[in-house]
Amino acid sequence: MTSEIGRSARDTPHVVIHVITRLDQGGSAQNTMLTALGHDRSCFTPTVVGGSAGRWVAQGGDAATVENVSRLEAAGVRWVLIDSLTRSVHPIHDLHALYQLVQLFHRERPSIVHTHTSKAGVLGRLAAWMTRVPIVVHTPHGHVFYGHFGRLMSVMFLWIERLMAHVTTCMIALTEAERDEHLQRNVGKAERFDVIPSGIELATFRKRSEQRPGHSDPIQRPDGTVVIGTVGWLTPIKGHRFLIEALARLKPTYPHLYCVIVGSGPLHQTLESMAASLGLQESLRLMGHRDDIPACLSAIDIFAFPSLNEGMGRALIEAMAMGLPVIASRVGGIPALVEHGVNGLLVPSGDSTALSAAIAELLDQPNQARVMGDMARKRIDDTFSDTEMVCAIERVYHRVLAKPASS
Repeated sequence: MTSEIGRSARDTPHVVIHVITRLDQGGSAQNTMLTALGHDRSCFTPTVVGGSAGRWVAQGGDAATVENVSRLEAAGVRWVLIDSLTRSVHPIHDLHALYQLVQLFHRERPSIVHTHTSKAGVLGRLAAWMTRVPIVVHTPHGHVFYGHFGRLMSVMFLWIERLMAHVTTCMIALTEAERDEHLQRNVGKAERFDVIPSGIELATFRKRSEQRPGHSDPIQRPDGTVVIGTVGWLTPIKGHRFLIEALARLKPTYPHLYCVIVGSGPLHQTLESMAASLGLQESLRLMGHRDDIPACLSAIDIFAFPSLNEGMGRALIEAMAMGLPVIASRVGGIPALVEHGVNGLLVPSGDSTALSAAIAELLDQPNQARVMGDMARKRIDDTFSDTEMVCAIERVYHRVLAKPASS
């Protein structure tokens, strides 16, 4: 196969194929979308490959997929949906998805295959290795080494990731902590890692933060309430039950406390029942999937992020960009964003007592909360913009493309 590695940016653009399991409204999918839409077309011609949402209704489901492919079409970015590329492990579907990826890579002969998240990362990198794609880049968007599955499944994924690292040219972590967690588990080599924060449409959130207060109220908060809020799909890894437990602890002392959880997912009914059993029906609102996240954040007073495992936390970045005081779990890449006592508060994951104490601290010291919110806004500088993210990723592409094929 003829190598395209030696071409200059002035020649025919390099074909880049991005592979991700779901094109929904989740952080990893939005990261992938912003990358593909932001590519310098004089250097790179992107194609986005996604799977079918199927029964997965969280984060927009099929409707989000339709919306995202419409955005790609409007921008002139090619896209391919592979129905058998699903989040869950299914040997027959996985083999069919692998076959379709191999066929696609044979046909398109990309210079770069860039995979995103664990499942797409395994199948996409394997297909790229089978078709001798010159450059293979992988962004884990966190990891599944703990918190997502049982011990046996977690160990299996760890060994798979160790093997796949050998056929990966470069890995992109969202934070140094995410990179370090891979290296500590012998996944990849330090010289093959780059750290690039996940970008957001920063201008949108900055503009919305300037409109506070006096904003519209999409959450329809009851009069006189203080609103604790969070954004994330309703699955165990996001730790919403600990936020509900914290709310139950706080209500006797802070009767005007109100909580909103923005996001959809399989735990909706479970969390609703839990709130009812704790007598919180009038103090908690599960808002489901929303497309107006900046408006929702502008109606929140304190942002809580009780995840059990988090690569970086796109919703956390957005809340900080809005200037909200934040309380987050001390896991994954979160401590790289939140400096305890300076631009937010950190608590142990899975600890509703510590979470309730942190919320009470900000409720009792509103001036401190305001200062932390201002510091949070300053922390989310231009390095977290979608434009800077794409530029950083393309610098990685140019660097690995410039290396001799044998290196």
